[in-house]
Amino acid sequence: MSSSKNPSRSTGSRGRSADQKAAPKKAAARKRVDKADRPGRICPACGGVQPGAEGRAKSSKPTGLRIRQAGRAATARPAPAATAKRADSAAAPVEPTAPPAPAEAPAPAPAEAPAPAPARVPVDAPTLIKGIVERVPAALSEAAAGDAPPSSALTAAVRKAVLDEFRTRAAFTGRVAEMDALLWTQPDHGGPAVRASMADHLKALGIRRLDTPDQAEAFVVTEGTGEAFELLRPAYVDELTGKVILAGQLRRIAPDAAQHTTGEDA
Repeated sequence: MSSSKNPSRSTGSRGRSADQKAAPKKAAARKRVDKADRPGRICPACGGVQPGAEGRAKSSKPTGLRIRQAGRAATARPAPAATAKRADSAAAPVEPTAPPAPAEAPAPAPAEAPAPAPARVPVDAPTLIKGIVERVPAALSEAAAGDAPPSSALTAAVRKAVLDEFRTRAAFTGRVAEMDALLWTQPDHGGPAVRASMADHLKALGIRRLDTPDQAEAFVVTEGTGEAFELLRPAYVDELTGKVILAGQLRRIAPDAAQHTTGEDA
């Protein structure tokens, strides 16, 4: 078959098909656009977004470069502190640690000996009366009590009040001393409870019990012969006045048969 009889194989422009005429347009569409002309491209030099050759806006769809950059940033992100600490502790060998030594308790401070109680100064009635009489007129004048009574009347009133108080105290302490002396002569001195109670009463009243014959002036020797002494009854001294409330009783015995009853001063 000759070529003149087949119009589709003609090389002239009149004999071209529709596909042959559209081929140049498709080739032009498939032509790759240069990177510098692509819109929305990240410039590798400055990091800015390139508008492209036609000045189009950046597409909302992430590009491949954006996806790769995000992936590299995620892999290069530093691990948390806790993960890094666990990794370091797993890599380093664990060394055995000795238990902490127990703290030594501070040594107790030495207990100070209690200071001895100051000795009481005996009080006598004349000294007490004189001091009161000297101070009463000044106290009355400061209180604006009016005219002060005469000195003789004031002295007599003070003397009577002080002496009555001394007599009352002497009678009361004498009775307490007699009761304690009676209990002292009983077996076991009346028992532990009674003995402790009487000791507290004597101390509160300022009465000192002497159950050793050291102060001879506070005792009376009743009977017996020899140079040693046996205690029959303790003596009692008023610490306020320094006077003997109730004299003790001693009995003379031979030195080889001496049996002293000793105890503590109340």
